Amino acid sequence: MLDVEFYNVKALYRRAQAYMETYDYELTELDIKKALETDPQNREVKSIHKTLKQLEAESNKRDAKLYTNMFAQMANDCSIQTKIEKVEKNEKDGVMGMELEKEDQLKI
Repeated sequence: MLDVEFYNVKALYRRAQAYMETYDYELTELDIKKALETDPQNREVKSIHKTLKQLEAESNKRDAKLYTNMFAQMANDCSIQTKIEKVEKNEKDGVMGMELEKEDQLKI
């Protein structure tokens, strides 16, 4: 239907609903905007637009929480890796220090 009538409000509304069900919020937004351009007073389109905004806000909160946890874990892993590297370096320096002491004792 949208091939023939590019701005068919009912078809845009239904397709926006389908996009929303598949979590494709960008395409949902495009169809809602086209529908509102054609019929800015349409209650159903306004309602789905409000629902979309709520879903996007919830999705953004989930994403923020996910990335916060992810980066916290990465920072924790990096700090652990840094500590391991320091311990390994200290152990290596300690072994080399002992070897130098042995060489010094042998020279005496």
